[in-house]
Amino acid sequence: MTAGRKILINEMNDTKFEFTNKLNVEDYLRFREEAGWKRLAAEQAQAGLDNSYAVIAAVSGGETVGFARLLWDGGYVAYLAEVYVMEECRHQGLAKVMVENLIEKLRAEKKEGWEIKIHLLANLGRESFYEPFGFRTRPDDKDGAAMDMWL
Repeated sequence: MTAGRKILINEMNDTKFEFTNKLNVEDYLRFREEAGWKRLAAEQAQAGLDNSYAVIAAVSGGETVGFARLLWDGGYVAYLAEVYVMEECRHQGLAKVMVENLIEKLRAEKKEGWEIKIHLLANLGRESFYEPFGFRTRPDDKDGAAMDMWL
């Protein structure tokens, strides 16, 4: 992962972003609210962060401006749970860098000969963002639509 490494993303405005594997629960809950995702209690949100396989956050000027989170069962199933970038920091490649880093971390740690299937639920209209990474839209001629439910 690129923890602590500064990467120049947008040369036009010379904004520098640092990527770290730390995300505090307050920022996580703020991003969930900004995205319009279901509200969670801080304790539940912290448990989710603590039990993630990997988290990456983008930081600019000391402020966390985006994050991505990956779950993995240690075997063959992984789930790209969330990808979010603050509206004013979008279209600068942050989400791409974060997703690439999570995929590469998983690729580097999987055992030789193993295959891991990464699942995700893309926001409506954002499916094309994930296709260059190798994700495919469902349903297709092989697999049905993804499904979910809240308990």
